[in-house]
Amino acid sequence: MKIFKVLTTVAIGIGTLLGTLPAHGREWHPRRVVNEVYAGIQKIHGYKATPRLIWNVIRGKRGACGPIYGSHYCTKNHTVYIPNTDIRMAYQHGDAALAYIIAHEYAHAMQTAYQFRPGVGHITELQADCLAGVYLGLLPNVQLDNQDIREVATFAHRIGDYARVSAHHHGTPRQRVKAVMLGMEGSVNGKGVSTCRI
Repeated sequence: MKIFKVLTTVAIGIGTLLGTLPAHGREWHPRRVVNEVYAGIQKIHGYKATPRLIWNVIRGKRGACGPIYGSHYCTKNHTVYIPNTDIRMAYQHGDAALAYIIAHEYAHAMQTAYQFRPGVGHITELQADCLAGVYLGLLPNVQLDNQDIREVATFAHRIGDYARVSAHHHGTPRQRVKAVMLGMEGSVNGKGVSTCRI
């Protein structure tokens, strides 16, 4: 992730997006991604209801909500956890994928703090994806280029699932890409969080 000129457009079709954008370039170190993204989202929210962030957690370590096997927001202690395995998986796509994970989990904290969760299950997850896109598009001093957008989209596609009957269903690959891109587009056209109201 780099500091860039302006995000001019957000991807249209998933096939177009995944097939035409350039490959990885120079990436930020995870610590820098965590610091810049976390500080930027706090600023967007006026430093209100800020969750604690614990990152690079060893997979399986116990947190307030139980063993940590994946990135999540814990309501019991208002904390976002990002395990080292998720950081490694994100960097298979690029630094912007880690930014997306942080933004998605921060979005869950805000859904809880401001009580605008649309329910449970995949609708809540897709709204968090959309909010993550808004955050990524509004980050102060960090603007995403096409490479970064590709990293976010390919990662969102990868972590989508088809387990529609599972309580852990987060949305299909296509739904997840569409939700995060909708949020980014909302941040560009000035609609912001209102884009994600479900």
